[in-house]
Amino acid sequence: MASDLIAEYRASMFDGEPGIGWLRPGWLSLRMYGKQTKAAIEAGDVVLKADMIVRADRLLTVMSGIVDTGSGTTLGPAMKRIYDKLRFCLWKANIKNDLAALDDYDQALQTIDQEFLKLSKLKADPQ
Repeated sequence: MASDLIAEYRASMFDGEPGIGWLRPGWLSLRMYGKQTKAAIEAGDVVLKADMIVRADRLLTVMSGIVDTGSGTTLGPAMKRIYDKLRFCLWKANIKNDLAALDDYDQALQTIDQEFLKLSKLKADPQ
């Protein structure tokens, strides 16, 4: 019953089948928040750092909630694990002002975005 409600909610969020079109804006926003966090750390702006980390965390929560983690799915659980790792990078950046963690965060999001774009182009043009 709960999984039916989640599936209905998820379906109501999209115009058609969910795909790369609804993931990319989230990934791009997460990258922007990471870059803003890094700039804030470098500038010593703790208020901006906190604001960007909170925004990224909230977006990760939303993106984690919309992935399909139902029985038999593999992509949804994998994305949730990736989102958890991204949160860990944000945690390190927040607690330790760890710029390398933000570089890892950005690289992971860039790789995800590029790979999903390649995949979506292959599906669109299977030749």
